[in-house]
Amino acid sequence: MSKTYEENTKDFYNELNSECDPEKLLYIAKKGIFLDEPLLKYEKIKNHEYVVDISIMGKQFYTINNKKQYNRLKFWYNEIKIKKNKEITRNWDDDAFCEFYKVIIINKYLIDELLKEKNDKFLIELIVAKDYPNFFLFYLYNYAYIYTDVFILFFNDYYSKYEIPNLYFEVFKYFYSNVHKHLLDNFIESNKYPYAKHIVSNLISYYGNDINILNYCLDKVKKYNLIIDRHKSIFKLQFFHSLKYMNFFSNNLFTKNNLYLKCHDNYTSDFINSNLTDRSIEFRTLLEEFKNDTLVKYNINFNEIMDCEIISNNENNNKIIDSEEEDIDRKERIIHYNTKENLIKIIDPQYSGILSYEDKYYENYTNIYKFVFIKNYLRKYKEIDKILKDPNYVLSLKIDISNYNELLIIRLCYIASLIHNRTNKFIIYVLMYYDCKTFEIKLKNNKIIFNGEKYPNSIYNIYNILTRTPHKVFNSYFINHKSRYNDFF
Repeated sequence: MSKTYEENTKDFYNELNSECDPEKLLYIAKKGIFLDEPLLKYEKIKNHEYVVDISIMGKQFYTINNKKQYNRLKFWYNEIKIKKNKEITRNWDDDAFCEFYKVIIINKYLIDELLKEKNDKFLIELIVAKDYPNFFLFYLYNYAYIYTDVFILFFNDYYSKYEIPNLYFEVFKYFYSNVHKHLLDNFIESNKYPYAKHIVSNLISYYGNDINILNYCLDKVKKYNLIIDRHKSIFKLQFFHSLKYMNFFSNNLFTKNNLYLKCHDNYTSDFINSNLTDRSIEFRTLLEEFKNDTLVKYNINFNEIMDCEIISNNENNNKIIDSEEEDIDRKERIIHYNTKENLIKIIDPQYSGILSYEDKYYENYTNIYKFVFIKNYLRKYKEIDKILKDPNYVLSLKIDISNYNELLIIRLCYIASLIHNRTNKFIIYVLMYYDCKTFEIKLKNNKIIFNGEKYPNSIYNIYNILTRTPHKVFNSYFINHKSRYNDFF
């Protein structure tokens, strides 16, 4: 009879804390374990290539620290994406490839390897999978691969002031880095009233793989006296952790259920009532993939609780608080996201230029040919030649940008100059990502490809401007989607 996840986990950690044989650890992990935290603190194993395999199987965060681990990452990219190999993602949902990327902690070694990477498809898919505004832009700036002016020029300021942003950069820095740890605390402190509970709830949902992050959230719950409710969901925590941690954090991070399911045994009762919500208990609702999780990981057959008695827990009846829709209207919420400004103060304290182009995020179709940048620079061969030969020349002009169209034109001129000067592809892809996604502007074979059909009023006009300058070499970097390069990434 095969061992349970709990038994395998015990064997795994016994081996990890004794001989720490990588082959044995991988063998045990393949049978199914709970990896409650990253393997970063285990010196004997943290740099071994199998950390990649074990972490992916355990849906746990991990870092790439050496070439062997990077090659292992590339190996599993090929196996999962190209060959559809489900050996280490057999218990994942249908979005396994996206999850494969999400658990990678970005560090300088990985960025350095990406800067040397020749597989453009791999680079692009990594950037797309980490689909959070400015995610890699933060790291390029943090590790001094781009100037402050470039960071600001390409920073996507178009955050919703009413939504909590993804905090991967801040979380990764706080828990897995020795610098910039204060950024996460600063964001929570800046928005603690009345949004602390929303922020902590998001941290639990997106980063609950690691019990150290759950402990951090528990500290915030206690510090700010937060009440976090999950009654709109079907479970409180995702099924990542061993039973002791699942029960502990479910019971201490969230409000108690109003309903109690009296099961046939105490083990099942404890698990169901600690980890599932009133919604799941009332309607006996759980998606098939999660039913499989509870059966495989915790030996609980969800179908066997269908006839169990539901008891109303009267003492909790008055404790329902909707953490998603509180008394403040959503449109009146203002989230203050200041990581960009805080990072600039740390990295470039002498910087005194513009900090944001947020006020330029509107379009102006009527006067596009009268923009200062177009009149003074894109109609003069010598000026264009300077732009093409030196990307920093554009930055030195200090133009008072009038709106987003002009900002986009300047960004594209900077990109063309980077291509002309054979700048690293990864940097170009990162800088282009937001505009690529928004306007379907693509990069293929060192050409910037426009899809003017979708945005005829603005993008097509910009295409005409950039392809009809006096400089033929400059013009050649911009083509339309009907060309032979129409197979864009």
